[in-house]
Amino acid sequence: MYLLFIVYYRVLPASKAADGRSPRVGCENLSGGLTSRGEPRAAAAITRLEIILVIAIDGLYIPCSETAHVKTAITKGIPHMYTHDIVVIGGGAGGLSVASGCAQLGLKTALVEREHMGGDCLHFGCVPSKSLIHVASEFAAARRLSGYTRGDFTVPPPDMQAINKQIAAVISAIAYHDSPVRFRSLGVDVYLSAAQFRNEHEVETGGTVLSAKRIVVATGSRAAVPSISGLAEAGYLTNRDVFSLPQLPSSLAIMGAGPIGVELGQAFRRLGVEVTIIDKAARILPRDDAEVARFVAKKLEAEGIQIVTEAAVEGVSQSADAKVLTLRKGNKRDTVEASEILVAAGRRANTDELNLERASVEIGPRGVIPVNDKLQSNVAHISVIGDANGNYPFTHVAGAEAALLVRRLALHAGGRINYRTVPWVSYTDPELANVGHSETSAAAAEISARVVRQSFAGVDRAHAETATDGILKIVLDKRDKVIGVQIAARGAGELLGPALFAVRHRWKLAKFRDALTPYPTMSEVYGRAVSSELAAKLFNPTVRKILRGLFRYRGLGPQPSTEVA
Repeated sequence: MYLLFIVYYRVLPASKAADGRSPRVGCENLSGGLTSRGEPRAAAAITRLEIILVIAIDGLYIPCSETAHVKTAITKGIPHMYTHDIVVIGGGAGGLSVASGCAQLGLKTALVEREHMGGDCLHFGCVPSKSLIHVASEFAAARRLSGYTRGDFTVPPPDMQAINKQIAAVISAIAYHDSPVRFRSLGVDVYLSAAQFRNEHEVETGGTVLSAKRIVVATGSRAAVPSISGLAEAGYLTNRDVFSLPQLPSSLAIMGAGPIGVELGQAFRRLGVEVTIIDKAARILPRDDAEVARFVAKKLEAEGIQIVTEAAVEGVSQSADAKVLTLRKGNKRDTVEASEILVAAGRRANTDELNLERASVEIGPRGVIPVNDKLQSNVAHISVIGDANGNYPFTHVAGAEAALLVRRLALHAGGRINYRTVPWVSYTDPELANVGHSETSAAAAEISARVVRQSFAGVDRAHAETATDGILKIVLDKRDKVIGVQIAARGAGELLGPALFAVRHRWKLAKFRDALTPYPTMSEVYGRAVSSELAAKLFNPTVRKILRGLFRYRGLGPQPSTEVA
């Protein structure tokens, strides 16, 4: 609601103060009501009346109030106002969502992006990686055709220039949605330059000073490059340049066995590159459930990828025709040669150049800014979302955090972030999908839990598509309520939908059977899991005996078979 006031400002000279105290600034309503009193910010007296109009939008502008966050002195009798209601630093998924929502709700919104609108996800992450994975899967499928042909079948070699063109086309198709043109049409003031804090309420970008009562940091992250002797001299790739290679390398050593390293490792292997994945951890995908991760490890090794775990890269050197990585594995040392090195060993928040110390914002390890469950930094009016806060480095989490901020900052509706039901997917083949607790995390949280397992070998559609190598795991608490689900299967991410509702709403296991699932689909796996779990409770001698007594049934139930299958 807009509130309109007519006010005037009067400052008494110190020599004429009737009570001998310091002069004060009066803020009086011309209709007769006193609205507030405030201490003067300027020494000079104003000897004439200044009549102005003040618009207050739900407390965002309150220049007459003692509680207003006005940091600048009164100049020419008119109090300082912020240039914007909110300033958003970073034009990735989270920052764009905050800017879009706030602008469409009427807040004067500034968005500052130093490089590409759409951020890493659109240009160097989610979108190009899934495009590359899709192309690589097409080559893998083409090779499988040899089993269904009469003559010799040879898959032609991939053309990296053509693959790059396809990736660029996909990015271009999505880019307008994130473009400066579209956001300016929504009412956002877009600034395409780097941002630096001047103080807690001011940001400078490209020579322009922006100010706001609320500031949101959504600057994303970049590949964390380890300090390894010789690595910089030998040269390396990260996610920023791996999707625009002029040609495919003959071999690739990947430092890091998390989702990025494993996804890209499998994609490049399917394009014909010799791939070695190296990690300090005891297994690949250490954040995922160990049982489901083994399905991926098995597939990678079957496709010819060399996996080296519990190994640290101590140094890199350059030979005549390869880059040589020296590994330490326990007390042993070994070497791996590759034409290129991909660094995928974690992420670092893009906060280094923001001059956060000028805003008194605390910074944690790897540049992340710690936040509370309201997404506030230690400076309450500076919020942090996405990779910059270090919680969950997923685009969909940044979107959820952005939605919460729009609710809190634009609608003043409150709310706190809850990561209990955060899902994630590793886009390997088979895919890994997760939501809620695994059996390991449940044990770590001291939750009494049990696991229901269902192999995809029990799903007819999986047989039809030769995709039986997978598993569904449903984690139940002591009341048989669903607290977590993990899936290893082809298209596991698309199968996660029922699990999201189950974990969020704490379904009982049997509720998975409430929906009638079409046959044959992979989603039948949930019903199979419930049937397998409940069969022993329903189809047993005790139940048969009770039913015979009630209804005089004459069947004997299952009997040992004497026939040869």
